[in-house]
Amino acid sequence: MTATRTPAAPVAVSRETSTPAGLATLPDLVGLLGASARAAGLDAGSVVLHTGWDLGRERELYRRALADGRPYLSVRVLGDEAQVGPLWVPGTDSGCPGCAETRSRIAVDHPLADRIEQPLRGARPPRPFLAEALAAALDALTAHPLAPGELLAVGGSGVSRHRVVRTFNCPVCAGPATAPDPSARPPRLVLDDPAASPDDPVRGTGGDALLAPGVLRRRLVDPRFGPVLQVMRDLDAPYAMSNAVLPESPAYGYGRALTFDRAESVAVLEAYERMGSFPHHGQVLTGLPYRDVADRALDPVTLGTYTEEQLAHPLSRVIPSTPDTPLDWVWGHDLATGEPTLVPAEIGFYRYEYLHRHDRHGARRDQHADRRRSHFPDSSSGCALGSGLTEAALHSLLELAERDAFLLSWHRAQPLPAIDPASLADPVSRRLLDTIDIHGYDAHLLVATQDIDIPLVWAMAVNRTGGHPASWSAAGSGADPESAVRAALWELTQMCTRPPADPEAGAAMVTDPWQVDVLEDHVDLYNRPETLPRVTAVLGGPRVTLQEAFPDWPDRLLRAAGGTVRGALDFVRARFADAGLDRIVLVDQSTRDHADLGLAVAKAVVPGILPMCFGHAQQRLAGLPRLAAALRGTPQEHRSAPYDPHPFP
Repeated sequence: MTATRTPAAPVAVSRETSTPAGLATLPDLVGLLGASARAAGLDAGSVVLHTGWDLGRERELYRRALADGRPYLSVRVLGDEAQVGPLWVPGTDSGCPGCAETRSRIAVDHPLADRIEQPLRGARPPRPFLAEALAAALDALTAHPLAPGELLAVGGSGVSRHRVVRTFNCPVCAGPATAPDPSARPPRLVLDDPAASPDDPVRGTGGDALLAPGVLRRRLVDPRFGPVLQVMRDLDAPYAMSNAVLPESPAYGYGRALTFDRAESVAVLEAYERMGSFPHHGQVLTGLPYRDVADRALDPVTLGTYTEEQLAHPLSRVIPSTPDTPLDWVWGHDLATGEPTLVPAEIGFYRYEYLHRHDRHGARRDQHADRRRSHFPDSSSGCALGSGLTEAALHSLLELAERDAFLLSWHRAQPLPAIDPASLADPVSRRLLDTIDIHGYDAHLLVATQDIDIPLVWAMAVNRTGGHPASWSAAGSGADPESAVRAALWELTQMCTRPPADPEAGAAMVTDPWQVDVLEDHVDLYNRPETLPRVTAVLGGPRVTLQEAFPDWPDRLLRAAGGTVRGALDFVRARFADAGLDRIVLVDQSTRDHADLGLAVAKAVVPGILPMCFGHAQQRLAGLPRLAAALRGTPQEHRSAPYDPHPFP
C-alpha cells in the first residue's frame, strides 16, 4: 500500500512539543514539512514537529494514526540535525520513528540502547548551517518524495536518505501490547504447503526473489540504521565469501558461493537465521518445574542428560535439574498432531540464558553471573531459515540428521564407505577438491548415513605431511547427494586454506579431554598430529560411487514429495520415524523482521537424537538409548559418557 496522492494544498503542521528558544530556522522547517506532506499526499495535521526524542508522544501519535488508518510523518529536531520521517503508512511494513530511534542506537551499541525512553541528548537550538541543509532537503523531497518507511536526515554533513526497516525491538509499533501472552495456549499448528522449486525439491519458490543480485542490499543494508550495517568481502577465502553484520544477530552471517553477489545474499540470510536465536517477543513461561507442566510439555530427560562426573567438573556450565527444578519454557508444536507443546527455553532458543535475558524493554541482568548459567548448554544445530515455516522445518530436520549422523559415526569409530571423487558430476565440488589438494591435504568423502535414511556426508581432510594441522572435518546433508557433498566441501575447503594456526594449541587436551571447553578447543585438539589415529579410525571402508552410496536419490524424495515442500517434509519426517525418532516438536523462532521478508526461522526439537554440544563437560549424551544401541558390537560398547570429544567445527 502506498500513500494516496492529493492535490497540493496548505498543510497544517502540528507542533507537539515546545520549540526551543533561538530556533531561527522554524519557518524554513515548517515550509519543508508542508512540501513533504503535499508530496506524500498527507492530510493536514499528519505532520508533527518535535524538538528532541519523546517516546510517550511518539506512541500517542502512532496510536492515533493507527486508529484513524492514516499515514503520519514525525519530524524531530535534534540540535544539529533534523530527521524527517520515516514516513509511516498503515498497511505497509514501513518503519516508524521508534524503529528509527531504536535502530540508530543498536547500530552503535549505545549505552542507552536498552533505555529507549531516555533521549540521547537534550534539546538545544539548531546549528546555523541547518537552514541551508533544510533548503537542500526541500530540493531532495521535491525531486523524490518520501516513500513509505523512508527518512531524510538533514544536518551539517548534508542530506541523506535512508529506508528504515521496522524492528521487533521497536517500543512504538512493536511494543508490549503486540507481544503474545506466554501463558495462553497457542492454537494448533497448520503448516502451509508451498510448491517446491523445480531446481531444488527441498526449497520453495518464495525466496527466489531475495537471492537476486542486489535485492537484499537495497532493502536491508544501511550503515546508520541497518538492520544490516555492512556486508564485507573476505578476500582470504578460496572462493567468494561475504560476512553480514547485523546487530540483532549473535554472530556474523557467512555466505559462500562462486560469485560475491550470491555470497552476499547468503550471508544476509544467515544473519537473519541467527537473529532468531532468542525469543524476542516475550513468549516465555518462567519458573515452572516440569512436574507442573508435564501434561503439555516435552520431558527434558528425553533430550539427553549428564553424568555426575560432568556436573561436578570445574568447567561444567550445567545447572543440574530435576522434575521439581523451576525452568523457563517456550511453546512449540508437535509436528504429527499440530498440538502446542512446551520445550525448555534453552532448547527452543539456543542463545537463551537465565542470567542474561536478552530483553530490550527491561531485562534483569546479573553482572556477577558465573559459568553455570543454563540447564542445557546447546548449539545452533537445528535452527534453520526458509521461505515459510514448512521449509524452515524441513531444513531444520536435515541439519539435525547431519549432526546426528556425524556424531554416531564418530562415537562408533568404525570404517565408513568412501565416495570415489571420480563419480562426482558437480563441477563446484571438483574445484573445491582441487583446492584442498593444492594446499597439501588428502580429502575423504565418507558415507555417514546411519539409521536416518537420507544422504549424509562426512568430509575429512588429512595433512599428507603428517604435520600440523593434522586434520579437518565437516559434514553435509541434502536431498540431492551432489548438494550434500558440496555443502560439506564448502566448509572443509575454507578450513584447509586458513592461515597457519598455533602449533602448540590444544597440547594439554590430548591427555586431558576435560580441558576441551568451547568450540575452538575441538578444532585445536584434532589439528594435533597425536590425535590423527582417532580421526582416521573411520577410514578404510569400501570405495563406492556417489550413486552406489545413495541409490535412487533425489528421485525417492521427488516422487514422495509430489512437487510440494510439505510433501518433502513429510517424507523426511518419516525417515526420522523409521529410526525411532517419531516425536518432533517445532519451535517457531520467527520475528516480525523475518515475516516482513517472507521468511521464517524454526528449530526442530527431537527427543532421542544426538545433540551437537561443545565442551567435554557439556556433552549431553547420557540416557540416550539409541546411542547405546549404536555402540553395541563396537569397541566403544562398554565405554560410558562422556565419550571422546568430537572433531566437528
